[in-house]
Amino acid sequence: MLLYIIDGFNLVYKIPSVKKSDIPQLELIRYIKKHKLTGSNNNKVVIIFDGSVQMQARNESEFEVIFSGTRSADDLIKARIDKIKNSKYPVSELVVVSDDREIRDYAKKQGAVSQRAVNFIKLEKQSANEESKDISYPLQKEITDELRKIWLKE
Repeated sequence: MLLYIIDGFNLVYKIPSVKKSDIPQLELIRYIKKHKLTGSNNNKVVIIFDGSVQMQARNESEFEVIFSGTRSADDLIKARIDKIKNSKYPVSELVVVSDDREIRDYAKKQGAVSQRAVNFIKLEKQSANEESKDISYPLQKEITDELRKIWLKE
């Protein structure tokens, strides 16, 4: 099972239909679900937004939605990465989605996978073309885990 930590507004500004919404935080949640950008429903998702709480977005999701308040979303993302690293959860199953180079570098240094926002939403664009044969990271991970169970009896 993968855990995604998403820098919310990085993604909002990459998706025109979400950016134009009256409540872009809520629209982003719906977009991620509709296009299954995080793969399996078993994967966990944490979306961190800069700014004050938008209750409708927070209450309408099985995703964990965090608003930074007076702190920066970047600080909260780093704190969440540290919390996961110090827990029993394997950091190698953590995927951090951000366009902030400092966040991506920090995630990699801690052993997590990092992705730019455009690469995260690229999955949806590829399915419209059907030309690319690349498979998403969540699917790669699920296939690998399944093959480990079969071949290595883990």
